[in-house]
Amino acid sequence: MIENPAGNAFVTALTSQEFVLAHLKDAADYFFAEQEEINFRLATGTYEEQKDGPLFGAAKGRNLIVVQLESVQGIAVENDYYGQEITPFIHSLIADPGTIYFDNFYHEIGAGNTSDAEFAVNNSLIGSIESYTYQLYEDNYFKGLPWILKEQGYSTNVFHGYKKSFWNRENIYPALGFDRFYGGDDYVSDNIDGIGAGNIVGISDSAFYEQVVSYMTELSQPFYGFLITLSSHNPFGLPEYLQEIELEPQDENIVGRYIQSVNYADRCLSEFFDELKEAGLYDNSLILIYGDHFGLARADEAVRSVVSEWLGRDYTYDDLLRVPFIIHMPGTDINETVSISGGQIDVLPTVSYLLGIEELDTLYLGQNLLTAESGFAPFQMHMIKGSFIKDDVVFEMSRDGVSENSTVYNRRTGEKLEAADYYDEYLRAKEMIELSAFYLENDVLGLAIRDGKTAAQINEAIFGSGSVAKKLEGFYLSAADDDGIDEVYAFINERIADDDDYYAALCADDILTVLNYIEEKFSGKSGKKGTILSVDESVNEEFLRFRQHVYPVTDIAGEMTKIEYAGYDNVIIRPSLDNLSPAQLYEFVSVNKPAGVLLDNSALCVYGSVLSAMDCVKYADAMSAESGETKSALAGVKLPWTDGIVN
Repeated sequence: MIENPAGNAFVTALTSQEFVLAHLKDAADYFFAEQEEINFRLATGTYEEQKDGPLFGAAKGRNLIVVQLESVQGIAVENDYYGQEITPFIHSLIADPGTIYFDNFYHEIGAGNTSDAEFAVNNSLIGSIESYTYQLYEDNYFKGLPWILKEQGYSTNVFHGYKKSFWNRENIYPALGFDRFYGGDDYVSDNIDGIGAGNIVGISDSAFYEQVVSYMTELSQPFYGFLITLSSHNPFGLPEYLQEIELEPQDENIVGRYIQSVNYADRCLSEFFDELKEAGLYDNSLILIYGDHFGLARADEAVRSVVSEWLGRDYTYDDLLRVPFIIHMPGTDINETVSISGGQIDVLPTVSYLLGIEELDTLYLGQNLLTAESGFAPFQMHMIKGSFIKDDVVFEMSRDGVSENSTVYNRRTGEKLEAADYYDEYLRAKEMIELSAFYLENDVLGLAIRDGKTAAQINEAIFGSGSVAKKLEGFYLSAADDDGIDEVYAFINERIADDDDYYAALCADDILTVLNYIEEKFSGKSGKKGTILSVDESVNEEFLRFRQHVYPVTDIAGEMTKIEYAGYDNVIIRPSLDNLSPAQLYEFVSVNKPAGVLLDNSALCVYGSVLSAMDCVKYADAMSAESGETKSALAGVKLPWTDGIVN
């Protein structure tokens, strides 16, 4: 058994978590008995310590209305377009009494994009990087905001104008605690051709909001209404008669379409507020508004160039990840801007504080942004895992996997900072991402609350009682040989179907190209990139099973995170002095915990003394370098380091 890379993070969280469930709280001592003290604490477990501020319970008993704005970034709110306001209503709302604006707030998504944004907000956990969370963990036990509010007497409702089956929403929402999902055919579409994504021909935000308010008037109060908008979806189609921004010639492209779409979304949001007032729902509601994720891809050089020209400076990762977050409490005098950093996982504890929730007897990663002294936002998408923003400090983890090579700077002044000064925060960011994955993959809440297991039983269920290295059948693949890749994919799946204990290692000169090809060919996803994709669930299930039984091998340690981003949990690294010194390898293995280290005779001479003291699986390099040839070549045993590695 390869040791779970998030084991320490689980222990750390339980050490600091104020759990009502005693057996979970006691688990810290059980797991941590022989572990070294960790010199930082995760944000999780801070709620009870931070709730005694002046706004605790300020919105107690109110309806909660949360609006997730599709693709709306902070740069669209913070900047005009050559003298034209893009979001005039949001600007007026920020200036109004009763509004708190968070200007340093970030999206924290996984592979599920929009669905992972809503998951993070409602559960204070970060979605899976492997595939979309709503499919992978449909059968998990959850206790997020919908369940917490149900315990307070709220009805819980989701409103979304697209088909209910997409992102597996109709199946996951009951598990998340939502009573009813108003989606798809529950609305009468105004059939605006091409609005939003190219394949969403139908309901506009304007028609959506109007019908949502009609549904809300039928609900018993207090209610929780969670709204997911559509009109500003990539690739940002908007008919000419709805466009109000005069574009410069250089922006007659996706950037211009984005600006037009966000401007339209802002106008529709203004209509929604007017309709809430007319329906008598406005005064007794707490209203939250935030962007789900970026709309303008920084990785697209053409987009980056146009956006940089519009902004008058470089389009940064800070710009890409930052989204607006607004809390509006009608009838109150508060008006302030909160500038500590935060992210979507912080919404649950923050709104719980305003609603006067006494305790959070669940697992959560976020903190209350209204009382916290300092913020912290970890990331796993677009920047490498281990990256974070801590108030004004941006830490971009180096793509070579060596933390000391990371880029660190002050987001407001541009001042360059030393990576070594933020090593503990780097570890914290990485552990938070891995901790969230650990909770989901092992259904820890289900084991504790649903099943009532003790700490010892949880340990046994997750970790088992043995530690044996996997035997792996090795394959060398050429990225240029599609037929060879197809044959190996089919062969491995046949073996898995016959033997669930079968595992394979994939080696290639360009392993990421091979893995990307496999996903494009066999994941069951279809549709133009940037629009809403369709997914063949049965085909995708086979693909996901394949990924769980495959160990990719990389010669570049920094590729490990990229391979993990592709959904492969177990990565073997094959180091060389060209990429990692012995000291750097020691740090990399200690922090990242790859599934194994693959060594040939020359590498054994270089790294043997360093790895001798390390608790990791060592594999002997017996791979064939001949393209397409398969061989039972990788086999390892977890031993103290000796010359007797088993081939």
